[in-house]
Amino acid sequence: MEPVLFVFMLCFSVILATIFLICRVKYGYLAGVFTKILASFGFVVFGLFMFFTKIQPSYLTKLVICFILLGLICGLIGDVLLDLKVIYPFHDDKYLKAGMVAFGVGHIFYISALLILAVAESNFFDYWIEILSIVGGAVVLCFLTWLISTKILKLNFGNNTLITNCYSFILILTTAISIYMCFLGMGNKMIIIAVGFCLFLISDLILSTQYFGGKQENKTLIILNHTFYYLAQILIASFIYFV
Repeated sequence: MEPVLFVFMLCFSVILATIFLICRVKYGYLAGVFTKILASFGFVVFGLFMFFTKIQPSYLTKLVICFILLGLICGLIGDVLLDLKVIYPFHDDKYLKAGMVAFGVGHIFYISALLILAVAESNFFDYWIEILSIVGGAVVLCFLTWLISTKILKLNFGNNTLITNCYSFILILTTAISIYMCFLGMGNKMIIIAVGFCLFLISDLILSTQYFGGKQENKTLIILNHTFYYLAQILIASFIYFV
């Protein structure tokens, strides 16, 4: 029954995301607000159902899943906040910052889940040189991303520069850790979540172009951004099934 439920919830999440995308592109931002929240709620429900399929999971497995679920819930909160910036344009900057904080906290939960899993299944902290290299590499990549965004793509972050860079660092670090864990012999399940975070990163790079490059209503970017985003969240929720 578990594989059947997994496939059903996977299809359910994809359908909700597709309905939202059609509403957003065809009828505009306001028309897509409700369906976006519904689609975001869908991947949280997906994750919860995958949790309930577990038969007597260990304490560490429960802890990993709880952190991933908290990350998914933060994603839902972030989506709601980013929608509010459009509904209440006079406070759009506040809602944008709050949305980034919500997603940033979500990625901290994801990092926590990955570290617990790494400690449980391998001697992760024996590779302290590699860990420091990952953190240092994330700082460098964050700086290069900001440099390319501002100098080449001409994006204007304004008073969101600090919070955007902090969020970028957390997202890049999460992605880097998940990729590194794929090489620690922890099974193919790590590839699922690593691909998810890579898609999440691509989605946010596109979103930055929209928000800070004056292309928020570009339909091609809307489709690409949300396609990568929902694929990412669905893969992250799917990971719970394989933990």
